[in-house]
Amino acid sequence: MSIYSAFTAAIDSYLGLSPTQLGDVTLEELKVFDGSDPKKPLLMAIKGNIYDVSRSRMFYGPGGPYALFAGRDASRALALMSFDPNDLTGNLEGLSSSELEVLQDWEYKFMEKYVKVGQLVSDETDVKEVDPSKEETEGLHSSERDAEVAKTKNNNINQSHDETEEVQASEKGTDES
Repeated sequence: MSIYSAFTAAIDSYLGLSPTQLGDVTLEELKVFDGSDPKKPLLMAIKGNIYDVSRSRMFYGPGGPYALFAGRDASRALALMSFDPNDLTGNLEGLSSSELEVLQDWEYKFMEKYVKVGQLVSDETDVKEVDPSKEETEGLHSSERDAEVAKTKNNNINQSHDETEEVQASEKGTDES
């Protein structure tokens, strides 16, 4: 971490401006962090990593020169140094090695200057992580699928908790012998 990063992180922390960690976020969920709501952080993604760029609101916020990047995955646009809305995507197909180097430079700058607050995931990834067979949730509407995924996650947590209690009980029984 550079001196600048450490200094700005300390100031942000002192002022209560520390970024909130979001974890896994879909592209659709990222869009609400485009600066249109001043009460929400200003976020953008590079190569699937989401950064809080709120401290540079004058650049990435509404009216700023890079405002179109906010709330989006700007990987391709940064690699091409493009302001074309069609390039606001994480799709890196067809980029040259020099364009990928430009993107890598941007990523290093963001890693040094801004806090990573999450990573992009697709809606399908969430379901596959919970239930790779996907058979049980395939025909459901999104709200039903979300409920089924939450139920599966909860069951997995409960099962893990029960297994932990069993191990602790068996260890306790061994200790008493």
